[in-house]
Amino acid sequence: MGGHGGLNILPQKSWNVYNFDNREKVRRDEEQAAKEEQLKREQAQKRDSEFRLHRLRAARGLEPLIPPPPSEPHSSSSSSDPGHINLFEGIKIFDPIQVPQKEGPPPKKKKKEEGRPPVVVGPEDEKYRLGYGLAGKGVQLPWYVRKPPSDDSVADEGGDGVKREHTGEKKRKTIEELREERLKRERKEKDRERALRQQCRRDVSASTRRFSR
Repeated sequence: MGGHGGLNILPQKSWNVYNFDNREKVRRDEEQAAKEEQLKREQAQKRDSEFRLHRLRAARGLEPLIPPPPSEPHSSSSSSDPGHINLFEGIKIFDPIQVPQKEGPPPKKKKKEEGRPPVVVGPEDEKYRLGYGLAGKGVQLPWYVRKPPSDDSVADEGGDGVKREHTGEKKRKTIEELREERLKRERKEKDRERALRQQCRRDVSASTRRFSR
């Protein structure tokens, strides 16, 4: 079933973000986050006020009411930006991964590779680099690595799929030669047409003579 006349089962899906359960979950999460943010903000304001009171009493030579809180490097940042919440605090999977460094001399394999001269790929090894030489000898080269045919050899393919090469010079005919050949063909056609007309006339005259007798 589907279309406009089918059943609408989208609200019943658990992955639908607009169903009642998911909306309630989002609302509860937002309320919890707002409460935590408000609590952290109040705690930061309380610590700030206590610290200021302690400094004022120390400036006047009075004894502090409560011991000063330990100075933390991020106290100023927390007071200036109390709304920041670190959601990944205490989770180890987000800590940077430290790769242990092995002490001692580097392996001998790297030394050999550094001392080895660079390998030069020759034209005979090019087919193995491209991959088509792994099939063995007699394999036809791909079209993109074949050499273009020379002007003296013309290759054509017959109906049986066998390629035949005809050698010889390519004779390029000029425009005058082509025009001369066309005129010769036209003259031959006209001569043939004239001969056919004369033959028809002779046949007609012979038939009329026969009927007149």
